Amino acid sequence: MEENNLFDSLLEHAQKELEKNGEEYDYEQILEYASKQLIKITQSNEENNVNELNNEYDGFNKRNNLRWKTGFQKLQTLHQISIEAGMEFQKQFLKYPEYETDSLLGVLMRQHANACRITGEIIHLLKGGYTDAALARWRTLFEIVVTCLILKKHGKEAAEDYIKHGTLKSIEGMQEYQKTAKDMNIEPFSEDEIKHALAIKKLLSEDEKSYHWAIKHTKYGKFEKLRDYVGLGKWSHNYKLASKNIHADYHEMLSLFAMSEAKEDLLLVGQSNSGMATPAHMTAISLAQITSVFLSTYINDENTKLNYINSTIFISLINQYTDDVGGEFLKCANEEENETVEGI
Repeated sequence: MEENNLFDSLLEHAQKELEKNGEEYDYEQILEYASKQLIKITQSNEENNVNELNNEYDGFNKRNNLRWKTGFQKLQTLHQISIEAGMEFQKQFLKYPEYETDSLLGVLMRQHANACRITGEIIHLLKGGYTDAALARWRTLFEIVVTCLILKKHGKEAAEDYIKHGTLKSIEGMQEYQKTAKDMNIEPFSEDEIKHALAIKKLLSEDEKSYHWAIKHTKYGKFEKLRDYVGLGKWSHNYKLASKNIHADYHEMLSLFAMSEAKEDLLLVGQSNSGMATPAHMTAISLAQITSVFLSTYINDENTKLNYINSTIFISLINQYTDDVGGEFLKCANEEENETVEGI
């Protein structure tokens, strides 16, 4: 039944049911009765409707994978290599007590783990047909790249300041939670907990109103300046593209990567199998940079106890696969199009 006919039928049925009682009624009562009936109908058909949606989703995934299969294969392989490389390096340095508590290694290890998880999320979004969401998620990867390069350049002291900055952000989160707890009907922190947190904040920030971990080492706190500081200014346009899809903004649908092969302007509300190459290659490049920084921590330290033979081999393999990802996705993009977009 078409939507308009359904609503008309519901309103007509509601009116008849209310008339049976012989009591006076108004339009609001008709709407309320019709709404309750619509809820019942929707709930009773829920399983069938969702099964149909899942079948459509599975069908899209098969077609999407058919087109981009070899590209996804390269990117997933790079992802797995990066995870294994990180685990192998971690296994090596944790053998030494002095490295087990090393602040720089600890921070870079966690940044690498974050990057691996985010890359998995991006792969899932790409395979699911959400290209621009994948690009938006890449933004975080790029921020990790910039952070890791600064940490690598400035060493342990910068890593310790970065940890301190994270603690301060957590305390600011507590303060924000406390402000909204009553309105959100959630349990607030106790007065003692807040006092303790604020005392830590004062100690760590040294009463600075706006503490940023990188200023002492780079003279900059804004991300744009930090990006330029590590020589990645040429990525500014890509970063703005990724940021566009994070914030509420007006832009034409045809500006989306997912609409790059559309023949007409559509309102895209679902999946698309277009525009995968750029986000995929950008993801590969950023993951490779983060992994390489982690695997080469202290590689230039003449007194290091760490053996970098395995790391060097892994980095070589990762660099090769980074190029392969870009090449394979471009190849897939240029092959015959199986399906352009699904939208309304």
